[in-house]
Amino acid sequence: MIFFRTAALTALTTGFLLLPAATPLAETAHLKFAQIETGKLAAGTRVDLSARELNAWAADEALIYAPGATRNIRLALTTGGAKGSVLIDFVKLHQAATHEDPGWIVRNLFSGERPVIVTARFESRNRHARVDVDRVEVSGVPIEGAALDFLIQNWLRPTFPDVKINEWFDLGFRVDRFTVSPVGVSVFIGK
Repeated sequence: MIFFRTAALTALTTGFLLLPAATPLAETAHLKFAQIETGKLAAGTRVDLSARELNAWAADEALIYAPGATRNIRLALTTGGAKGSVLIDFVKLHQAATHEDPGWIVRNLFSGERPVIVTARFESRNRHARVDVDRVEVSGVPIEGAALDFLIQNWLRPTFPDVKINEWFDLGFRVDRFTVSPVGVSVFIGK
């Protein structure tokens, strides 16, 4: 999985997860990710993904990864971070991720769509990146601090073991770093 997909999925799977490319913007984002994944871009190359491309890509990925589990994905990029919102059916999401039927408690407490808002910060340098989730809100109820740490440790990581949150991870594909701003994400290729 490429660096930004790891970072994006990390943020997305905490609340706004992630069709074959259905829109021109999603297709453009997929092509840019494919270029990065080749590992053949020249050192010093900068690849820009607009906020609109990332929104289209996120919606596209959600339909591939968990059809019917999410809808109305919206990413609002900030300097060094993002705030995302989505409607999630946690039971369908769990089934898509684990291919297991949830237990009685999960089915009865978490079935149906819930509005989710996630706020996260991104850092990257020297071929490494980090995603820190500051806040998650489910159905208007904020989850922060120790409760958020518990949710990440006991639900997110077991359900999505490849997701990296609150820890540094390798970017791969010779990506040196990326920056996040309100207009989009810029990816910088190293040597």
